[in-house]
Amino acid sequence: MLFLYLIFPLGIFVLWILARKLELPSDMEETGLSREFLKIALYIFKKFKFKDRFSSGEKVRGYLRTLGNRKNVEKAETEYYIRKIGIVLIMAVAGSILSALMYLSNMMGTDVNKTQKLIRKDYGEGEFTAKLIASDTEGNEIGDAEILVGERLYTESEADEMFDEACEALLNTVLGDNESFDHVTNNLNLVDKLEGYPFLIDWHIDNYEVIHFDGRLEEDNIPKEGTIVNLTADFKYNGKIWEQQLPVRLFRRDMTPDEKIRSELKKLLKKAEENSVNSEYVELPQSYNDEAITWKEKIEDNSLVILVITLIGGAASYVLKDKELKKGIENREVQMLNDYPQLVSQLVLYLGAGMTMRNIFEKLARDYMKKSSTGAGKRYVYEEIQVAVRELSSGVSEALVYENFGLRCQNRQYTRLGTLLSQNLRKGNSEMLTILQEESQKAFEEKMDRVRKLGEEAGTKLLLPMIMMLVIVMVIIMIPAYLSF
Repeated sequence: MLFLYLIFPLGIFVLWILARKLELPSDMEETGLSREFLKIALYIFKKFKFKDRFSSGEKVRGYLRTLGNRKNVEKAETEYYIRKIGIVLIMAVAGSILSALMYLSNMMGTDVNKTQKLIRKDYGEGEFTAKLIASDTEGNEIGDAEILVGERLYTESEADEMFDEACEALLNTVLGDNESFDHVTNNLNLVDKLEGYPFLIDWHIDNYEVIHFDGRLEEDNIPKEGTIVNLTADFKYNGKIWEQQLPVRLFRRDMTPDEKIRSELKKLLKKAEENSVNSEYVELPQSYNDEAITWKEKIEDNSLVILVITLIGGAASYVLKDKELKKGIENREVQMLNDYPQLVSQLVLYLGAGMTMRNIFEKLARDYMKKSSTGAGKRYVYEEIQVAVRELSSGVSEALVYENFGLRCQNRQYTRLGTLLSQNLRKGNSEMLTILQEESQKAFEEKMDRVRKLGEEAGTKLLLPMIMMLVIVMVIIMIPAYLSF
């Protein structure tokens, strides 16, 4: 099992040896251990060609090109996949190490393995159940058993109050899973309190060798033909006592070989516990069937669960990374849609002041750069305007620049705007101003329609909480009114 947990760390170490000399892209400035994981991710990315193995690769490239406005999309895509793979590697290694540590901790066991003793709790701290495994001198397991270790006893105390009205309810409770008191094969439920009754119950049993005070049957001591045991329940309440006699016939259950071993081991542990009731610890039995045995505490090992959870988490993070990228595209579309009316209004304003469209684009780009230098948030439409200004500076024709601007924005309104600017470039400012004023009016009307639609959707979403609040108010009003009658 330990080897299973170490497969991932060993595999990652081998990959690190192969990838340690690789150089990460210049934009990845991580240091320390995270940088080494990114190198391993880069090696895996190049070796297995992740971007070509999934049908979503072209979609990811489109998202990165849209969000980043980078000319070197290959570099952006490489960096994106490296970070995705790096997250999965880190989670897999972390899960493997945690699982291995938990496994080793469980295997080391507790002090029982070394001292062969169970430490009792002090008086008042309560009893506890220990799950133990018996092994021979060669380490082979013989069987397992549980032992109820009572708290350390200094004095005896009893305080049970009972009342006679709960007698009928007690019969069904005590019977438990048995069919009748004439044929009892399962443990009885000797409770000390009944639900709904303010009484305490004290039990008296005439044969504690076959049944415990809490109703657990000692099957080894029950004869094959069965035996009758008289149970006496004392109901105590307010200084008064009512007594109820419950005669029951106990029968032994047929035990499997494993159950028989468990029963015999349990009997040994019980005897050891009773012999050391006044001691600070329980001396565990050293032999079983004339053969030396050792004990170790039985512990549930959940290390494999941690490994599985972390691996699933790593795979989920890989998938969610693409969804996060898609969410960025959706946010970009919403932002650009909201910025469209303002952009058209600015074009109308500056065009009416006598500026050419080229000068307007250059001014908008300069203003955006100033705002960005002061820490303002990223606005995608002005990022595209900056790209358009760079194209103009590089000698691209103005008409083509406006068309490319509309296409890059990937929005119906911006595509229409780019076409208008390109087609009306030669008609002069006056005619273009009229067209843009109409476009501005249309853009604001469309924005009002979107706002109105969002308001209607918000009202629909609030309908369920409002109904729930109405129900709560009705309950608050009606229950006191009902109880007052």
